[in-house]
Amino acid sequence: MAEQVQIHSTKSSKCVVSPTDYKKLGINVHKFGGSSLASSEQLQKVCEIVTKQTRLGDIIVVSANGNVTDTLLDAIHGRVNALSDIKSFYERLVSGLDIESENFIALINNDIESVRELCRHCPAHNDEILSFGEKWSANLLTELLGSYQCAAQAVDASNYLKLTSLHEYNQFDEQFADDKFSSLYQALWDGDKERLKRYVFTGFIARDNNDQLITLGRNGSDYSATIIAQLVKAKSVTIWTDVDGIFTADPNIVHNAKRVEHLSLCEAQAISELGANVLHQKTVTPLLTYKTEACIKSSFIEESSGTQITQHPVSSGHVKTITIKQSLTRIVVNNINELSARTIQQRVLLNQVASYASNFDRTLDRLTLYVAECDRFNTISIIQAAQYYPVVEKNNLSLISLVGQSIRQNQKIISKFVNRLERFAVEEIHYPANAHTLCVLIEDTQAINLLHDLHDTFFVLEPSIPIVVLGYGNIGKQFIRILQDNKAEIESSLNKSLSLLGVANSRNYALSRSCLLDNADVIDLLDQDGSSLNSVHEGAVNSNQRNEILNVLKDYVHKELVIVDLTASNDIANLYPIFAGNGWHLISANKIAASNHELAGQVEKLLQDNKRYWFKNTTAGAGIPIQSSIKKLKESGDKIISISGIFSGSLSWLFGQFNGQQKFSELLLEAKANAFTEPDPREDLSGNDVIRKIRILARDAGFIDAVENFEPALDEALLEGSLQSFWDNSSKIDEHYETLYQQVQKQGGLLRYIATLTKDELTLKLEIIEPSHPFANLNPCDNVFAIRSQWYNDNPLILQGPGAGREVTAAGVLNDLCDLLRSA
Repeated sequence: MAEQVQIHSTKSSKCVVSPTDYKKLGINVHKFGGSSLASSEQLQKVCEIVTKQTRLGDIIVVSANGNVTDTLLDAIHGRVNALSDIKSFYERLVSGLDIESENFIALINNDIESVRELCRHCPAHNDEILSFGEKWSANLLTELLGSYQCAAQAVDASNYLKLTSLHEYNQFDEQFADDKFSSLYQALWDGDKERLKRYVFTGFIARDNNDQLITLGRNGSDYSATIIAQLVKAKSVTIWTDVDGIFTADPNIVHNAKRVEHLSLCEAQAISELGANVLHQKTVTPLLTYKTEACIKSSFIEESSGTQITQHPVSSGHVKTITIKQSLTRIVVNNINELSARTIQQRVLLNQVASYASNFDRTLDRLTLYVAECDRFNTISIIQAAQYYPVVEKNNLSLISLVGQSIRQNQKIISKFVNRLERFAVEEIHYPANAHTLCVLIEDTQAINLLHDLHDTFFVLEPSIPIVVLGYGNIGKQFIRILQDNKAEIESSLNKSLSLLGVANSRNYALSRSCLLDNADVIDLLDQDGSSLNSVHEGAVNSNQRNEILNVLKDYVHKELVIVDLTASNDIANLYPIFAGNGWHLISANKIAASNHELAGQVEKLLQDNKRYWFKNTTAGAGIPIQSSIKKLKESGDKIISISGIFSGSLSWLFGQFNGQQKFSELLLEAKANAFTEPDPREDLSGNDVIRKIRILARDAGFIDAVENFEPALDEALLEGSLQSFWDNSSKIDEHYETLYQQVQKQGGLLRYIATLTKDELTLKLEIIEPSHPFANLNPCDNVFAIRSQWYNDNPLILQGPGAGREVTAAGVLNDLCDLLRSA
């Protein structure tokens, strides 16, 4: 049992008190919402909370059980089975409770008949009908507390709360309340401890200045609790609900949202003005007047800590939470003076219509209101009654707001906020009168993405530029894997969170639901057997037969985006000018665009104009930093004389393994199975793959005008026709290389496919070299590059390492991505 209030009295005389002395008791107010009272199990939890965390004399304010109020509204609107549903609900509810259930159900049945009669006279008795929900809830909880040996008394709040004005919902008759509460607590002054109780008040119910029963509208029970706390000068108010306080964002939307331990009253006011479901504006108003402590806790969680709300801030200049209000409508009134605009704003408020980001523009004589869709008709009617003609300018808008004590005085927060917004098509940035809030209006379709982005920015890591991976083959799968496996380390190094927007192959594309993939989403994109994108979870995969992903990416035109091209596709390469023109960064493992001087020049010019980057280090040498080395030598003032080496990791492996003991075609199949070759091995044997690398490096070195002299590594006659006919000619391919091998053996040398680049000539041919040659003793799949320059002439700069394989290529792409994200 909870601690009892200590009463001091004498037997010889009765205490004489003023009507306000009960306020000195330090009464605590506890409010339980409908979800906390919706089941027998939850009602029992509430009783445990009441017995353990309240004292005799404390006030318990209750909402209607579960969805009873909504069902009563259905009855008012004529739904035939509504009242039967209420009866069935309470029969189920009390069946698991230790109370006199037959008596309680008899009470319900009697009241339902009264409700049925009142429904015939609607709308005159709507409030009276709706009041039954809270009355049933208070009576049920009071009776159940008795089974816990916890003395309680049900109280009709309409006998205590009386408005002084028909329209002012925050003006209650304090003298009326004092008289009533003084009488209620008289047992305390009499010293009659046997009569001490906890008082279970109905929420939502009051009386108007004509003494007629009324209900207090949306969140009326929370409002009742804070009004009662103000009137009795309560020590604290605790609002028990289904969430454990205020979170950094709505945890139903942002799954990594964290509980906010403390809010100031100013921050609570800001949250309430922005339409937070947990904390309504009406609820906070009495707290601001009386400045008592408050707490929001979960009745579903044992030892709930909740969010504490106090008058003074614990910290300042930090974002505490990000709120979102969706499905708003923008209503505009043109040609209106300021006085009339303020009058309309006041009438909207008095009609309990929440207007978000409302503003009047003096320069345009324009009033703008953002209201919930359900309030649109009412708002338009109010404006028309004032003889003005509203225009519904746009629907389906969201208001996203940063809230924190004095955040508008922190330039870093403002700068970061504005910087993140540049990546989205925002409607308007709004600076409310409340100095603890920064707001933005954006279309509903983009709102969740922006909410995730801002939450990561201020509470996790600032999101990096969204990344789209084109190509989900051998390299693509490996890239996604190492991206996921090393995510935490990479993010720590970048001080940014990786933002993988989507992945595509030639058949399908998959986008994140939140457009910012976390670890779980990345894993989801990896099918269980690693064989195709088709097994990605239902709803995330869409056809990409005609590059449909580009239609989705139209929302990112002229916003930063990284296209990672891991394909070998001509079609994708030809889209590079579009990507660059859209203002997107490029990372290429695809060699086609980079090896086409005309196309590469066009792309580079567009990227330069848009201040974007193109990283393509894996197009030559996989993970070997050959391109960056050439660039650094040139930037340092050195002059490249020549570049030579073995540029094909696949052919390096093939000719390194070919020793006459195994057929060449068998080695070729083995290389293909290990992803050492291109999907079509003829790209390697024809020299096309190496030629592209030569042209890329020639462009980097400044050898664009050099003459080309390229020879294939296999007789051209064996490369013609279809891929199937190529494999059908395996015996001829084997004969060709067996003949070559015999020639090599006679000369005592080794067979290597060597490229040489100078400003005059670019050559590629199959050569027989001495065993002592620098290119002779390579590890399998190694590339080797020998750079001669003015500074490295007699002793060339040698770069050697794996030049083929999904792992090294994927790792090289990841290096490019990290470099780009650091630079952007």
